[in-house]
Amino acid sequence: MATDSKERLLEGALEALKTKGFGGASARSIAALAGVNPGLIFYYFDTLDELLLAALAHSSEDRLRRYRGELGQLATAPELLAFLRRIYREDLDSGHIRVVCEMVAGSVARPEMGERVMGLMQPWIAIAEEAAGRVLGDSPVAALASPRDLAFAAVTFYLGANLVVQLGTDAEAVDRLLEIAEGASHLLALLDEPGSTERSPTTAAPQSRGSTRTCSNTNR
Repeated sequence: MATDSKERLLEGALEALKTKGFGGASARSIAALAGVNPGLIFYYFDTLDELLLAALAHSSEDRLRRYRGELGQLATAPELLAFLRRIYREDLDSGHIRVVCEMVAGSVARPEMGERVMGLMQPWIAIAEEAAGRVLGDSPVAALASPRDLAFAAVTFYLGANLVVQLGTDAEAVDRLLEIAEGASHLLALLDEPGSTERSPTTAAPQSRGSTRTCSNTNR
């Protein structure tokens, strides 16, 4: 029963962040969504902020469990970019993006909370670094940026893009950027093919005249 009540509070906190935002995620609203007495919040958690952080951690860990195995099987840059696009769409549809954005926004005036929120991002940076290192191998891109740098860039893009979406930008605009990146990754894969470095500039030139739209649609 105790475990059930705590679980309901975590789910209630997530639902409050999704539907009411950080400012509306009060003890009373969370308890109402969870169907429990508000006093239970402070039985399980020292503060309301602790409950909200625990709810974010709960959601993040659940996603890590679901995605880690599949991410570990990706072997090419196009596969990785396609996977990132799918995660983005799933996070948008599930409301997880809203939860993250609300917690980041709420942390602006609470530095200690901000540190905790960023701490929850570290496992994602680590798993992205592992995937980037495996996918890039000895690719020319690996000479330009380390897997750690690329992983940090990916998480930074995720946060920034989602904040912009929450401010009213069409979510499809972010999806298009990911689609373009996925198309570009196919071109990088071609560069890694045996003999690609032996192609003459005159041979490669006709391919480079295609429009950006054509490149972005190669994987549709």
